[in-house]
Amino acid sequence: MKTNILFLLMFLSPVILFSQMTDDEVFKLIQEGSEQQLVTENSRMMQENLLYHAEKVADKLLTLKPESSNYNYRKGFLVLEIRKDYMNAIPFLEKAILKTDANYDAYGVSEKSAPADAFFHLATCHHLNEDIEKAKLYYNSFLAASKDKSELIKVTKLRLVQCERAIEAMASPVNVRIQNVGNNVNNEYPDYAPVISLDGSALFYTSRRPWTDGETETFRDPGINQYPEDVYVSYLGEDSVWMKSIKLAFCIPKRNEATIAVSTDERKIYLYEDSTGNGDIFYTDFYASKFSDIQKVTDKDINTKYWETHCMVSHDKSRMFFTSDRPGGMGGRDIYMSKRKADSTWSNPVNLGPKVNTSSDEDAPFVSIDNGMLYFSSNGEKSIGGFDILVCDLLSDGTWSESRNLGYPFNSTNDDIFYTTTSDGLRGYMTSFRKDGYGEKDIYEIFNDFLGVKNIAVFKGVIKTIDNSPLPEDFAVNIKLTCDDCDEFEKNRVIFPRLRDGLFMSGLKPCKTYTIAYFNASDSKIMYEESFTTECSLDYQEIYRELILDVPNRAIIVPKDTINDIAPVDIVAFKNLEFLHYFDYNKNKLYTDKGKLKDFVKEIEAQLKEGRPTITINIYSSASHVPTKTYETNEKLTAIRAENMKYDLLTYFDSKEEYKGKVNVVIVSAIVDGPEYVKDFTKQKKYKPYQFVGLKTE
Repeated sequence: MKTNILFLLMFLSPVILFSQMTDDEVFKLIQEGSEQQLVTENSRMMQENLLYHAEKVADKLLTLKPESSNYNYRKGFLVLEIRKDYMNAIPFLEKAILKTDANYDAYGVSEKSAPADAFFHLATCHHLNEDIEKAKLYYNSFLAASKDKSELIKVTKLRLVQCERAIEAMASPVNVRIQNVGNNVNNEYPDYAPVISLDGSALFYTSRRPWTDGETETFRDPGINQYPEDVYVSYLGEDSVWMKSIKLAFCIPKRNEATIAVSTDERKIYLYEDSTGNGDIFYTDFYASKFSDIQKVTDKDINTKYWETHCMVSHDKSRMFFTSDRPGGMGGRDIYMSKRKADSTWSNPVNLGPKVNTSSDEDAPFVSIDNGMLYFSSNGEKSIGGFDILVCDLLSDGTWSESRNLGYPFNSTNDDIFYTTTSDGLRGYMTSFRKDGYGEKDIYEIFNDFLGVKNIAVFKGVIKTIDNSPLPEDFAVNIKLTCDDCDEFEKNRVIFPRLRDGLFMSGLKPCKTYTIAYFNASDSKIMYEESFTTECSLDYQEIYRELILDVPNRAIIVPKDTINDIAPVDIVAFKNLEFLHYFDYNKNKLYTDKGKLKDFVKEIEAQLKEGRPTITINIYSSASHVPTKTYETNEKLTAIRAENMKYDLLTYFDSKEEYKGKVNVVIVSAIVDGPEYVKDFTKQKKYKPYQFVGLKTE
C-alpha cells in the first residue's frame, strides 16, 4: 500500500535519478564508497523512498561519525519510518536535535547539523509513546526552528490539536478490554486489516510474512524490504483460541492482495490490489470448492484512476461504502456511499460530507449489521494521534450524525484502523501498533459494553447434512426471506449458508412478519417454509434455527428436539447478560449468593426457566502490573480469579437438578494488563481498571 513519507529535504542539489541498486551494489558502496558518495546515495535513496537500503548506508555513516547530528537524524528518521519503532528512534533523534540548521544541506559531506524536522520526528516518537507533554514540547520546538514554507507546519499544528484531545481522553478512559489475538494470527511481520465473521468464528486478515517455500523472496518491496501482502484466515477453536492461520489459495507470490471486506456467507472477499497503478478494489468468489482468481470491480464510478483503498458492502447488500482520494472531496481520502439499484449495479457515489469526512484522511469504513452505525478511521482533528476509530449513527432522515471518537484506550496515539465487529457490536477487531505486539502491526480483540446494536433481530441458523458431511455445492440451498410489511428493497432477500459449516445469518427488522423458505437453487423447489414475527423490543434479538439437509430426498428435516423452538410464530429472543467486578489488590473471590453476582445468576436462572435451552458463560479475567507477594506473580493471580469464578458458577448450577448440564462455563482470557508499575501502588485509581473479572453469556 502507499506510504506517506515525511522526509522533506530543505535544499536539494541537482540529482540524477539512478536505477535502483541491488543488495550487492549497496554492500559494495558501503565497503568502498567515500563519505561524500555515502551521503549522496543516502539522500537520494531517502528522496526516492528506497528506505531499506538508505538505512544500511546510514548505519555506515554513523560508524564514521557516531555523534553527528546529521547522521543520527537520518538513522532516527528511517527507524521510525520503516518500522515505526519509535522507542529505538528516540536516542538517535535526541542526538539529532543537539545541532540543527534551518539551511540544512542534505547532500553536503561537511554538514554536521540536522534539519529542524528532527524536532518534528522526535515529537512524533513521544506522541506515539503517549508521552504527550514531551510531544507538545518538541512540536513547538519544530515550529520555532522551521522555515515558514515547511510542509510539516500544517501537520504539526494538527498534531498539537490531537495532543490536547489525547490529554482529555486519557483522563477519562472508556470501559473496554483489549487483548492481542495471539501468535497463531500475529507474528514478527506486519499483520493487519482484520475482518471478523458476524458470528465471530472466522478471522480474515492481511499479512506480510514470507511463504514457507521461499517463493516470495524475490518479490520484496524495494523500498522497505517487506514481503508482499497475502490474505490469511484463522478459525476460532472450541477452546476459544484462534487456530493456526491458513493462506488463501488465490494469493500469488508476486502480487499484493489485502483483505478489506468479506460477505456474510463468506462466498465473496473484497480486496485491495495495486498492480493497476494507484490501487483499486477487487473481489474473488468462492465457487467449485475454491476462490476464483481476483477480478477488478468494473463499475467505473467505484474504481477510478485515483486511489480507492477500501470498501464494505452492508450485510443486506443494499449499500457499498468505499474510500477514494478522487477530486471533489473534503480533502485527502474520503468515504463515499453507493446504493444498489434494481439491476444490481451501483448508483453514483455520494460523498458522506463534513460530518464524516475532513481535510485529512478517512479510511476503512465498516457498517453494523443493522446499517445504523458507521465505523471508520480518521487522522484528523478528532484523533488523539495517528488514525483513530470513529463512529457515527444513521439518522431518521438518512443522513449521518456527527462522528465521535471511541475514546481511550480503545484508541491509542498510534494508528488504530480496520475495525470490524461481530453481529451484536460488543466484540470487535482492529489493527494497532502497541507495545505488547509481536511485530510492526498486530490484530487486537476489543470487548466493550457501549456499542451494542439496538432495534434489530438477527436471524441465525445452521444447516447440516444427515451424515455431517460438508454441504454439497451442486445442491445449493438458498434461503429466501420475504417481509410482508417492510420497505420495497427489504421485501425479498436471498441468503446463503456458509459452505464450511452451514451457518447462515441475516439482520431483520423488529416488529415485522417474515416468511422463510428454504429451497434448492436448481429447481426452486421449496423444501421447508415457516413464518414468524420479530419482537417489537428495541433490544438486540437473536432467532436461531437448526435444520438437517436430506440430499438424496431433496428435503429439509426439522430435528424433533428443536421442533418446539421452531413452530411458534412469535419468537422469544434471550438477551445476553454481562457482569463486571473490579477487585482491590490481591482479591480474587466472589460469591454467587451475594451482591451483583447473585443478581447475574438469578437472571440466568430466569432465562432457563423461560425456555432458553443452554447458556455459555464466558469468563474474562485481568490483573494489573502491581507486584503481588501473596500469589507470587500477577499471571497466577489473574488465573486464580478466572478459575475461582468458573468453579463457583459450575458448582452453583450443577447443584440444581433443573439446571444441571444446561450451563457451560469457559475461561476466554486471563491476562495481566494496564500501565507498567512505577512503585506507586497507592494510586489505586490508576491500576483498578485492570483488576477485574467479567462474565458474558452467549
